[in-house]
Amino acid sequence: NTFIKENRWQLFASGAGITLLMTLSSILLGTVIGFAVFMLCRRGNPVINGATKAMLWLIQGMPTVLLLMILYYIVFGSTRLSGTLVAIIGFTLIFACAMYDMLSVGFGAIGNGQYEAATAMGYSNNQSFFKILLPQAARHFLPIYKGEVVTLIKETSVAGYIAIQDLTKISDLVRARTYQAFFALIFTAVIYFALSGILTRVVGMVEKKINPKSRSVDKILDGIHVEE
Repeated sequence: NTFIKENRWQLFASGAGITLLMTLSSILLGTVIGFAVFMLCRRGNPVINGATKAMLWLIQGMPTVLLLMILYYIVFGSTRLSGTLVAIIGFTLIFACAMYDMLSVGFGAIGNGQYEAATAMGYSNNQSFFKILLPQAARHFLPIYKGEVVTLIKETSVAGYIAIQDLTKISDLVRARTYQAFFALIFTAVIYFALSGILTRVVGMVEKKINPKSRSVDKILDGIHVEE
């Protein structure tokens, strides 16, 4: 009665697809934007650093639901952007801020001597960053990254406030339709657990792949001329 009647399983499939779309898009875009902003701030430009701190303060200090509603009803209220696209923008901003903080923590845990040693070995600035510093920083921020992925998946459940029929909204609609809360809500919880497990597993594989201890000496010294 909960899933088969009136083809309600299609509603759950559609809701799960929208939730997955919002989550993956926000993670990918947020990671890229957060990384790009961090790279700009590394140059020490006071204007960029000041604007970044102001944006972090604004977004992180605002409840997720309120941020989505401001974006949907005020910022993009006069446009034809769909609720899903507005939600992706909002969640992307949230994850980009988290990504910036994670990178700051990761690189803050590395001593300045690492960069100086890489320069002494003949590495360029970019080579030092991507071959020496980033893999070490990743060991510090990737565990936090996995937690932020799970947090984002759970935060997407409030997207229904801006007229998005995501997984949580669909479960609530079916519950109201059938007057049976147990199966709809428990099934929804299982799907969220599955999504969280899959995405954290993917991040864990990336974490293992870039672990400096798993790289060979030849790969570390790739592009560097070593005198015999």
